[in-house]
Amino acid sequence: PVSMLPASPVPYILVFVLSFAAYVLLTEMDADSVSIRGVEVPLTKDSHLEEKVFADVKAAVPFVQWLESVNKEERFKVEKIHIQSVDYFGPRVGFLKFKADVTNEDGRRLPGIVFMRGGAVGMLVILTCEGDEYVVLTNQPRIPIGTFGFPEIPAGMLDGSGNFKGVAAQELEEECGLHIESSDLIDLTHLAYGDRFPGMVPSAGGCDEFIRLMLFKKEVPRSELDALHGKLTGLLDHGEVIHLSIVPFGDMWKATPDAKALSALALYQQLRAAGQLQ
Repeated sequence: PVSMLPASPVPYILVFVLSFAAYVLLTEMDADSVSIRGVEVPLTKDSHLEEKVFADVKAAVPFVQWLESVNKEERFKVEKIHIQSVDYFGPRVGFLKFKADVTNEDGRRLPGIVFMRGGAVGMLVILTCEGDEYVVLTNQPRIPIGTFGFPEIPAGMLDGSGNFKGVAAQELEEECGLHIESSDLIDLTHLAYGDRFPGMVPSAGGCDEFIRLMLFKKEVPRSELDALHGKLTGLLDHGEVIHLSIVPFGDMWKATPDAKALSALALYQQLRAAGQLQ
């Protein structure tokens, strides 16, 4: 029988060498690294993402803060971090999803899927009118839960500057039309926890988000209170369509399932009971 194999193994060797070179080249293009406790940990990405995503992610404040936390926790052994998707807010990373391959000190693998969005602020606004207390809720579309008018306390994402009260004051103006100074705000989370925690953490099993909860109290006339109810606010050019509602303070707990609102309410009541708030 006539053999179909080439007389020389050179073509096979050449194909193998070229294939391996291509694999190495592609691997190097889709890989970077980060340092964790002096060890270079591979940082990879899905092939549809651009090369610049490595630099953008490594410069993103939430990712930098996450690395700092992981660096301090010696029971974590991070073997690899794989970037799956990135959503940009203008030039900066807004939302990031990645999977970290992590084991504990016993070698047991730990869940490592992360949706990273960074910190936010939430504001409990209590307005006193004619001896009664009311809270301001925003009602706006929330696509992730399929609700057009979800009631919640005013909130906004942090900009990475660490100026929690400044961001909160800006959000109150944008979402409620309330012009205040940052000094008028009380940081409930800092009063309760000091520097032990960055804020209230709503979903630590899958997301890095923390929320600094602020308190703003003001006495207003009936005309101002009535003018706020049903008011249309928000940055329309940013897709914000917000309607305000005014709810008696005693009914807040049953007017909204918002985790920010309920956490702020709990902290406010407990801090008052402990004598840390008027």
